Amino acid sequence: MYLRQFQYLVALEQEGHFGRAAEKCHVSQPSLSSSLKSLEEELGFPIILRQQKFQGFTQEGHVVINWAKRLLADRSAMLDELAVMRDNLNGQLRIGASPMSSPLFPAVSQMVQRRYPFVQLDIQFMGLDQLVLMLGNFELDVGFTDLDDPQLEKFITLPLYEEPLYLLLPENDWLDDAPTSTWKEAATLPLSLLSDSTRERQIMNAAFAQVGCNPTPKLESNSIFQLAFHVMAGDLATIVPKRFAHLPHTRQKVLESPSITQSMGLVWVPGDPVFPMTKAIESLMRQALANGLLEESSFLESGK
Repeated sequence: MYLRQFQYLVALEQEGHFGRAAEKCHVSQPSLSSSLKSLEEELGFPIILRQQKFQGFTQEGHVVINWAKRLLADRSAMLDELAVMRDNLNGQLRIGASPMSSPLFPAVSQMVQRRYPFVQLDIQFMGLDQLVLMLGNFELDVGFTDLDDPQLEKFITLPLYEEPLYLLLPENDWLDDAPTSTWKEAATLPLSLLSDSTRERQIMNAAFAQVGCNPTPKLESNSIFQLAFHVMAGDLATIVPKRFAHLPHTRQKVLESPSITQSMGLVWVPGDPVFPMTKAIESLMRQALANGLLEESSFLESGK
């Protein structure tokens, strides 16, 4: 068995097509097909369903794919650990994040670049279901998300900070000048909200339902920045974490009745040893916690 055979197999699962998998692996389609056929012969059973074209995988094939992902992840981790031994960690740190955690990343990026200048960050914003799936498939090194969800029980978590949700308003005459607002009042406004696929939106929907409201947003997006830009333009309101509620041409009101607080944190797949990229970001976040760098006052100061 050769690692390239497992790379071809994982590429085939991702692409669902022999030609595209071969192109992704920079080999010819006959070479990829022949290599996978040799893997099946060595294992002693079929792992790919074939007719005129790719039809999927056998039950045994799915088991082999899961092991292949682990083997490839372990190989990458081995190379990373050797780089750490040379004090030269490099490569890509793959982060999956909930949209509401986006205000944290300028500070995270600065921490990573100061300590590991040859590491490149790849930050993808996504819903919790996709984050859990990609962590389990070793397609992400860590996740940043709200930790209050049963899906995260099988992972290791590191709580980072808690913060309330705020109503972000344009600089206009909507509502009064009080520092707080209710979810029922928010439901009367033209809203831009995160997409239904995000956990944050599900939390918002539950809060609105608790007060007997079911608002229909004028705009939905999985980008919290798009929501904020529309508020700054003056035509919509939105709901953001406290650390995002300091934007020009906006007003902020903490949401009450009910009060909703998010518990944001780091999440990763358990393993021994811990993958070097995961270990590196975990260590940085623990240092940041110990030095108070994730407290709101320090966070805002670092962003100036």
